Amino acid sequence: MSTIAPGRLFNVTDAASFVALSQQNWVIASEELFRRVPTYQNGSPNTLNGPPTSGTWNVGDFWRDQNGAEFVCTATGTPGTWRQITPASVSADPASGTFPTGYVILNVADGGLKRHAGSLSWEVQSGAGVSSKLGFHGATPTAQRANADQAEATDLASVITLANELRAALVEKGLIKGGE
Repeated sequence: MSTIAPGRLFNVTDAASFVALSQQNWVIASEELFRRVPTYQNGSPNTLNGPPTSGTWNVGDFWRDQNGAEFVCTATGTPGTWRQITPASVSADPASGTFPTGYVILNVADGGLKRHAGSLSWEVQSGAGVSSKLGFHGATPTAQRANADQAEATDLASVITLANELRAALVEKGLIKGGE
């Protein structure tokens, strides 16, 4: 299945200038392929959000939907089994249309990598597991206080101790400058 617009390439059969036409065809093909246009179906760009839902597909087949999201077929079939390999770039979270659950977008306005959770609800992704955590690059996690150390600060001495511990943790993480 070609992503090149029909009729754009030159016929090089019996051409007087085979090399020149071949070079022009290479330029056209490169521009079309790297422009990231949707995969063509029946001579027109597809209008799907997500992978194809019909047709017979083979392992390794490539698909680009109308939003620029890219998919690869991982199991032959009708319509095959697809895995998204590139998120769709959007300027706002889609508020209408039909999207498969798990469809991934990159909202370039807010920088969020989001997953479709159904009913046009978009969840920000930080990882698949419960243990996935966000943090600062190169920072060592600070353990949470345990047992009696978690008691609320009820007097001035415990408030000062807590403030000093917080300040030391911020200096250690490089979020504020330390000084003596």
